[in-house]
Amino acid sequence: MQQNSSLLGRAPTGLVVMLSLALMINYIDRGAIATAAPLLQDELKLSPSEIGWVLAVFYWAYAPLQPVMGWLADRIGPAIVLAGGFVLWSLATAATGLVWGLASLVVLRLLMGAGEATFYPSALSLLVRNVPPTQRALATATMQFGAVLGPAIGTLLGGMIMLHFGWRAMFVVMGCASLTWLYFWRRRVRAERESQASSAGAATVETDDNPSYGVILRQRALWGGMLGTFCSNYAFYFVFSWLPLYLVRERGLTLEMMTYATTAFFIADGASILLVGYMLDRWVRRGASFNRAYKTALALSCAGVGLCLIGSTLVTGLVAASLILLLTGVMDGFNSPANPSVTQTFAGPRATGRWMGIQNAVGNVAGMTAPVVTGYLVESTGNYTAASIVSGVVALCGLVAWLVVVPEVKPIDWKAEQQCLRPDTAAA
Repeated sequence: MQQNSSLLGRAPTGLVVMLSLALMINYIDRGAIATAAPLLQDELKLSPSEIGWVLAVFYWAYAPLQPVMGWLADRIGPAIVLAGGFVLWSLATAATGLVWGLASLVVLRLLMGAGEATFYPSALSLLVRNVPPTQRALATATMQFGAVLGPAIGTLLGGMIMLHFGWRAMFVVMGCASLTWLYFWRRRVRAERESQASSAGAATVETDDNPSYGVILRQRALWGGMLGTFCSNYAFYFVFSWLPLYLVRERGLTLEMMTYATTAFFIADGASILLVGYMLDRWVRRGASFNRAYKTALALSCAGVGLCLIGSTLVTGLVAASLILLLTGVMDGFNSPANPSVTQTFAGPRATGRWMGIQNAVGNVAGMTAPVVTGYLVESTGNYTAASIVSGVVALCGLVAWLVVVPEVKPIDWKAEQQCLRPDTAAA
């Protein structure tokens, strides 16, 4: 009853802000490697393909651990799981400033990926339990704003630290500073532990309202969401991982100008996320279905990002390239409120952690592949043209996922889905 009543009230501002700050820190720490790449590549004498592997190896732990973290979030408690992951990725970030070669760098990136894998399954599980459906897009957008504010702040401040004190100091400062977030999160962890203690005698078995992984994996919506997330993530991770190197090597920007240009991209992306989240909720309150609102935003994002990345290969002037870069950020912002909102709508409070874990695992295979594929394409061609075209085409493929594969966006009746697997029970 408490859960249902929360869905009729107002979104808890404190929770949403804390999750947004956590995601901001998440992306500051995750993206620091891209900011440091021009200097790190020279000091450690890494080839373009090797730096591509360094940028991608994070996701080789991040992606496959998503379902595990989703299961833990649904079973142990999302606030507790998130806190544990936060400690791990912050310490791994700080330790990156002490690396002595490629092997130690790879190990720390894997540890960081394992820690950050806790965020999305835990965060969406918290949101779907506490935020009303008609405020879901804006709450999700506010949280997702941290994903672009993080790289913007991280690139700007990290770049300044790197210019004055070197890339090693940048990692140490960022990792240690991140831990301060845990001080403000401790109250929610304590409340979750007390809630669990009061219901310690309850059985932990699957019920009609708590679907198994088998039932979740039967959903066509999940498979469409996995494909759509992969397509949008591939384009985003291409930009997220390689933009600083692209601006320095291909466009000839200085490290300082690269810092400002990358920051501008993420500011444009963040502004778009907040505006689109607000507009989607407003559209739904005025009568639009979740299906129409969310799929419209997702289709515009796929088409816009794909065409911008392909179009960027056709311009030579710095001004035109800068405008396309900013427009890419704006179009990417359409995806962030809608994609997780689709997941929350389908899965509901009982299954969002596990659903998001599976979907994000497959979606983040893009993080495992995009930086590596880009590295080999740049190494073989000597420029970024082919890599940009590949990323743009993958983004456009997302249109098929969201508009064809994903069915009408509406809550799933988990009781009915469970009974489909138990015909004897249904007949009885």
